[in-house]
Amino acid sequence: MDTLLQDLRYALRTLRQSPGFTAAAVLTLALGIGANTAIFGVVDAVLLQALPYPDAAQLVVLSAARGDQQQLLISVPEAEDWRARNRTLTDIGIQRTQSVNLTGTEAPDRLVGSYVTASTLHILGRLFGPEETLPGSGQRVVILSAAAWKTRFGADSSVLGRSVTLDGRPHRVIGVLSDAFRDPFSPVEVFLPIASAPSQSWFTRGSPSFWAFGRLKTGVTLEQAQGDLSRVARDLAQEYPSPNANTGASVRRLRDSIVGPVRDTLLIVLAFVAVVLLIACANVANVQLARAVSRSREMSLRAALGAGRARLVRQLLTESVVLASLGGVAGVLAARWAIGALVALVPDGLPSVVGDVGLAPGVLAFAVAITAAASLLFGAAPAVRASRGDLRGALQNRGGALARHGRVDPRLVLVSAELALCVVLLIGAGLLTRSLRALTRVDPGFNPANILTAEFRLPRARYASDQSITTFMTQALEQIRAVPGVRDAALVQSIPLSGNWGTTTYVPDTRPSLAPDQAIQTQLNVVSEGAFRVLGVPVVEGREFTAADAAGSVPVAVVNQELARRTWPGRSALGRRLRISGPPDVWATVIGVVGTIRQRTLREAPSPQLYRPMTQAANIFNSIAARTDGEPMALARSVRAALWSVDPEQPVWRMRSMASLLERDVATPKVIMLLTTLFASLALLLAVIGVYGVVSYVVAERTREVGIRMALGARSSEVVRLFVGRGLRAIGVATATGLAAALAGARVLRAQLYGVSPTDLATFVAVPVILAAVAVLACWLPSRRAARVDPMVALRYE
Repeated sequence: MDTLLQDLRYALRTLRQSPGFTAAAVLTLALGIGANTAIFGVVDAVLLQALPYPDAAQLVVLSAARGDQQQLLISVPEAEDWRARNRTLTDIGIQRTQSVNLTGTEAPDRLVGSYVTASTLHILGRLFGPEETLPGSGQRVVILSAAAWKTRFGADSSVLGRSVTLDGRPHRVIGVLSDAFRDPFSPVEVFLPIASAPSQSWFTRGSPSFWAFGRLKTGVTLEQAQGDLSRVARDLAQEYPSPNANTGASVRRLRDSIVGPVRDTLLIVLAFVAVVLLIACANVANVQLARAVSRSREMSLRAALGAGRARLVRQLLTESVVLASLGGVAGVLAARWAIGALVALVPDGLPSVVGDVGLAPGVLAFAVAITAAASLLFGAAPAVRASRGDLRGALQNRGGALARHGRVDPRLVLVSAELALCVVLLIGAGLLTRSLRALTRVDPGFNPANILTAEFRLPRARYASDQSITTFMTQALEQIRAVPGVRDAALVQSIPLSGNWGTTTYVPDTRPSLAPDQAIQTQLNVVSEGAFRVLGVPVVEGREFTAADAAGSVPVAVVNQELARRTWPGRSALGRRLRISGPPDVWATVIGVVGTIRQRTLREAPSPQLYRPMTQAANIFNSIAARTDGEPMALARSVRAALWSVDPEQPVWRMRSMASLLERDVATPKVIMLLTTLFASLALLLAVIGVYGVVSYVVAERTREVGIRMALGARSSEVVRLFVGRGLRAIGVATATGLAAALAGARVLRAQLYGVSPTDLATFVAVPVILAAVAVLACWLPSRRAARVDPMVALRYE
């Protein structure tokens, strides 16, 4: 122990004597360790921490599967059949998340609701009674989330047993969930039993609209459950060919379903910061190697006085541990701030089930581990080299050369490794940058400028008939169009890029005998007259909907160019008919063809799209699209007031500009690009500093040789070529190695790229050229300084 304390005191004293080196090394290590700790803090919270449910590892998400679509919703009867016929799950519950209107308060408001069966919350850890969720029971009860209880009801304990009005119907509050409970997929505010469903159509076999959860029996694997549910799905397809034909089942771990969309992103960023730490360690190791040369006399004298080699190595490693510890402490302090900044960068936030993200014990243990690893990475080789004492050479001051003729200089090896790693990061960042540029150049098919959007859902209890729904929509549209500053307005059930979309199937008039299970799938949207005009979607052929396309008139439809091309290739779609699946099925006549828009995301391929007029397909859910003269959000209150003038108890939510929806769609790839570019740039900076430092040290080390060469007639340009050429060899090796590694690793980014190949030639050419130019500059600057040395001064150097 006394020896260890002595080593620590000596290490601190040595580092204090070199404040410039100490500060630079600590800062370099702090950047690497802090970035890794911050990213790992998010990874730990999202990917490693146990989900907040009993036996969470046994929980699975069940969905229907058809072709390459593995995450389709199921119907209530399907869930009941799966529950009764499976042999591998202890229970199955279902859930449908849908907004509900809260009225009877100071102002109408919208809550995120989740309709569930009793078994759903039992699986996740909370209970509804079976009698309360039985369809047709007529019991209307509700459980509040902790957040809703606090924000909507002021944490008033007397709310229990009180009646609240949801979707125009009274519901009795029977419980408040604890803060620890979180819905797996969204921040749900109220849980309602499916007995409170606003429509009986929810319970028909042809209306798939629920997610299902299950719990694996003890000893059952995911593969066994998949095979079991697939068997049940095949049986149902034979028994109910119309809704269940060609429909299988998909079983996924709950964690995979929750974190799947962000897992790859987090691991890619974690890989980037891990490489940054390696480059930081290589930089510090290079400086340590240089210091080992300057301390060779000290080490040789200590060896001559009886210090064993192991004792010298331990002393030097102690210095490295102290240095790494200082960098680790600084890095953890930086990570504490950086974690909050990282979470704030996530466009839609982390999955709702994720708890607090911070410096948890596991994260701190990770920081300690990488700090210890870093101390070995940058300290071991210099310690071993410095411990090779050569007293005679040291006293003659000839122990300075790390690499003699015919031997490899370890400093150049480290620099080459840094540059190779830097090539990999820069190519990755370059590919992601080009991908983002390609994505932002995609034509969405509509004009997002100066459009205000908002959503609302009418309560079925007060709008029971199609006529009452249509009347409200018509009056609301009139009031919105009358708002000063609103140039035009329309109602669009599913605003593009809003996260809403609908699908249906159809049978064209050219193939009227197609069976229901062979009907063609398409996206479906229901819009008011003027919708294409407001959104800026071009009408390519025919016309858009008008007031004449009313209920009771000839059913009509508008299709996009993609649907027209696939259904009636080489022919006009105008006047053609198609049977749109119901209930009830409707034969509609095509009156117009419009341009193709990107409905779900800019990344999706052009898809068939079918539009029906709002007056012929009334629905309680709708969205507002108002084109304004100026900033859209400035009219948010006026538009809400216009809708309230028709029904003062109707909530309006998600008031957003169309431009913000476009920005949100590219927000995730933009964050990935920013982070990877930031870390790649940091890696480049560290690598260039490493190149400059090594060449500068070699120049200083060979000052006497330079003087002799110049005294014998060498020109300045020859001296520059001597050192730059040495650097160019290292740069060439690094570039070749980095390109090979990048070619192998770029495939990992394939799922993140859009419109760019993982082997994009422009990126693979530009990065080495830029890196080589910067690295050559870093070699040339100290080489130029060497060429200006006065030979007489150089000869007197030693």
